[in-house]
Amino acid sequence: MKIDRQNNQPGVFEALYKRLNKAQKQAVDAIEGPVMVIAGPGTGKTSILTLRIANILKQTDTPAHGILALTYTDAGVKAMRLKLHNIIGNRAHEVYIHTFHSFAVSIISEYQDHFLHLQGLKQMTEVEQESLINSIITEPSFSKLRPLGKPDAYLTSIIRSIDNAKRSAMTPAMVKEYALQEIGRINKDEAYISTRGVTKGKLKALARELIEKCERTVLFSQVYDLYEIKKREAKRLDFNDLIIELLVTLRNDELLLRLVQERFLYIHIDEHQDTNDAQNSIILLIAEFFDTPNIFIVGDEKQAIYRFQGASFDNFFNLQKHWSNMKIIPLETNYRSHQSILDASFSMIENNYEDEEHKNLRIKLKSDSGEESKPIEIITAENASSADLHLIRELKAIEENNSQSTVAIIVRRNRDVDRIIRLLESNKISFSSERSIDIFTHPIGRLFFDLIEYISDQTRLDALARTVSAQMWNMRFEDSIRLIKLLSSQKEFDAPAHIPALKEITSQLYSDSSVNFIIHSAEKSGFVNIISKDPSYVHVWRGIVALAESLTRESNISDPRELIKNMLAYRASAESRPIKVTVGAPDMPFRVITAHGSKGLEFDYVFLPYAVEESWIGKTKSSSFVLPKKQSDFNDIQDLRRLFYVALTRARKDVKIISPLEESDGKILTPLRFISELDDKHITRTSLSRENIEEFLSKTTPADPKSKLTDVCKHILLEKGLSVTALNHFITCPNQFLYQSILKLPQVLTASGEKGNAMHFAIAKVWASPRKSIEEIQETISNGLIEYLNESFLSLAEKEAVKKELLENSLDVAKAMASHFMNNKSLGEKSILTEHWVEGTFEGYFDKKIVHIPIHGQLDAIVQNASEVEVFDYKTKQAMSIASIKGETKNSDGNYFRQLVFYKILMERDSRWKGKNIIPSLVFISPDEKGRCPIVSLPISKSDIEKVKEEIQSLIDMVWKGNIPSAKCSDRMCRWCGLASISSH
Repeated sequence: MKIDRQNNQPGVFEALYKRLNKAQKQAVDAIEGPVMVIAGPGTGKTSILTLRIANILKQTDTPAHGILALTYTDAGVKAMRLKLHNIIGNRAHEVYIHTFHSFAVSIISEYQDHFLHLQGLKQMTEVEQESLINSIITEPSFSKLRPLGKPDAYLTSIIRSIDNAKRSAMTPAMVKEYALQEIGRINKDEAYISTRGVTKGKLKALARELIEKCERTVLFSQVYDLYEIKKREAKRLDFNDLIIELLVTLRNDELLLRLVQERFLYIHIDEHQDTNDAQNSIILLIAEFFDTPNIFIVGDEKQAIYRFQGASFDNFFNLQKHWSNMKIIPLETNYRSHQSILDASFSMIENNYEDEEHKNLRIKLKSDSGEESKPIEIITAENASSADLHLIRELKAIEENNSQSTVAIIVRRNRDVDRIIRLLESNKISFSSERSIDIFTHPIGRLFFDLIEYISDQTRLDALARTVSAQMWNMRFEDSIRLIKLLSSQKEFDAPAHIPALKEITSQLYSDSSVNFIIHSAEKSGFVNIISKDPSYVHVWRGIVALAESLTRESNISDPRELIKNMLAYRASAESRPIKVTVGAPDMPFRVITAHGSKGLEFDYVFLPYAVEESWIGKTKSSSFVLPKKQSDFNDIQDLRRLFYVALTRARKDVKIISPLEESDGKILTPLRFISELDDKHITRTSLSRENIEEFLSKTTPADPKSKLTDVCKHILLEKGLSVTALNHFITCPNQFLYQSILKLPQVLTASGEKGNAMHFAIAKVWASPRKSIEEIQETISNGLIEYLNESFLSLAEKEAVKKELLENSLDVAKAMASHFMNNKSLGEKSILTEHWVEGTFEGYFDKKIVHIPIHGQLDAIVQNASEVEVFDYKTKQAMSIASIKGETKNSDGNYFRQLVFYKILMERDSRWKGKNIIPSLVFISPDEKGRCPIVSLPISKSDIEKVKEEIQSLIDMVWKGNIPSAKCSDRMCRWCGLASISSH
């Protein structure tokens, strides 16, 4: 079947526009001036956003890349781009649709000359952030932030408060000034003076406590200030820095501000109620180029559920005052839920307001969903077992009778997500979800720490015995039983005599680099064979390696013994180290999600199990510090009522709320207070008697590993996308694709691999430097090589060997590459992009349905002029023949040529290079015997492009048919196929 990949059929806009109601048409037609749309759940806000963008392109001469659309989540970006693509085809890729964070990354990347101070800075890990703050508060002046017996008591609060301060665009000085003002205010406020008892005439205890908190806040402001200084000295950035950097640069760099303002003529902001002060300031800066800007704001105060992350819906209210001529358009028709869901939830959310408060935002929605109204079912169960069993029976009934329906099981806490996942897995109900796993408490995490505990202390035979009992060391079951008996009966035990791999592991303690030793130990011990059986195990293993890398980088550790010591110490002091793990594929009809994760989604059926006070309300945690703007507490009742409202309004057909009255351990539970606020006319009540679920849980059957692998492949491809490296892995071996590109099994660093990475880093430095003589190029390359390799995880000996070789060649490289750099030295603004991320979408198909796969790549250098764009990819090797590059010789694979074709496909999907001749080239930066570093540009034909598209399609076919877990390559000695064979047993 031939699929129309353009999807640009005439009349699509007109057909969709005709379906709009009066208010929606008004929003789509209002393309000039400031507009605010009050869009409750199910009112079609994504449709009007995309149709309005299409209408701008239809009615004006604005280029697609002159339209900016910002939303809160990656899922929102994906949904908006997909809808827009269905209306205007590939031009949808030219519209700037971003989250605020990805927008900041994009602007910083495109306008590199305005962010030179960020060059060479790297994203810091959570471990590095914790270590940096710990190193600051060990100073004697911060002793009050390190109480005796609990020195890390304020660590989490400091990290959270730094995040909150940045989201509210507050500097350390602003925080300090506010705290001092608060101390003065409290001391002068007569309301804080006691009028009776032993404290009469003195400050009340509450006032003294507030002053103590303010004094702590002054200390916090000093920590915050030092954190920013030391972070920059270490050449690191935290997650919020990119937003702040963009904001500060737009404020201080008038040229950049004008470039951005003149570029984006129309601005769209989705979910505006969730923006924080820093994000809102960026919006205002860009929009204020015109007195009456073409800005389109969409939001709903009733769905403001991210105040705990610094979001402020005051910004939403204040925009109406900021532009007095702003047109307000309320959307009153809901196309998702039937009237009973809308009326019941409205009566509940009305409890957030008093009298006439925000009357214009409290819109009672009218249903036009076409669904028959039925009451929301409130199910009260005598115990948790009967509640769980009822949920299982309901889900199985939907599976049997309404298999095409979509279902969401929505809970408040991540621990309840885990609970539901176990319940569904044990009853063989297929679903998708995202869960948090603690690498320290997960069985696979414990197993690896058992291994390094024994390596660290070889008297810990108990730890070694646990690794043996877990089927590590690649030994037969009978041998492992015999060895466990020996281990338990002897105080002294010659382990290497019985486990030969231990001898090899121990010898590497003195020769390997720290992180490489961790990975080598996992491979030699058979740990990797165990984790390859389950995708979630690989996630845990990657989390462990990431921890090892962070600790190595933070403390500059080269000795594996020191790293193991630090890892064990970190585990002992840290409460947890959670990582996110995906379960199932995104196209599964059943989803298990938190209420926060459900935002922006819709389902036929919604189940709300564990609707009890203990799960939803919890205990209020007071803040350790006082910041200038009140940060809404996570357990604030109004915020939680909004969250419950969001969960309820995800449903199209049916909502069932389940409240157990007793936990499995006998603890008494209280039904959630919001249930009593639902309109009685739209609810029905059911009571369930006590049941026992133990026999169900005892029959837990793990999901089929092959099915899990297929689901993970789908998820990664649909959500994260496909790179040319991943495609090359697939063409070489499906299992290499599976383990390296999908599961991303940690690999030992090699000298040759680091050699290439170091040269790429150095070449990017050359492009960034204005100094382009041969001597200056050599100096820049040498400094870049040293800087990169000093932070590499290679062993000291390998580092020195690589450094020596590359530095010896640096002059030859500088001479050979000088013309390449100098020919492009005088290009104008935005003409050179280095290490630049480019993305697009590939429209494949399966089972007569289009499958949208994001494609992406980080391109080494892009040099453009008026008519053409050159794309350079650097290879740290000597020049290859054209036949070898194209895979036409005996021992060549054609991967390099496929890479060039892939980059051309990718570039052609980006509006910045539309209509220009794209010339991808390979640059071989290891000088040949004549001292040359050739640049090889190969013509790319339509048949070359079609071939690569067919290869991507073959990957989609194999994954969606479920064949990827059992596929093999032709190499009988293939390491990856061997690993797949072991893991399948």
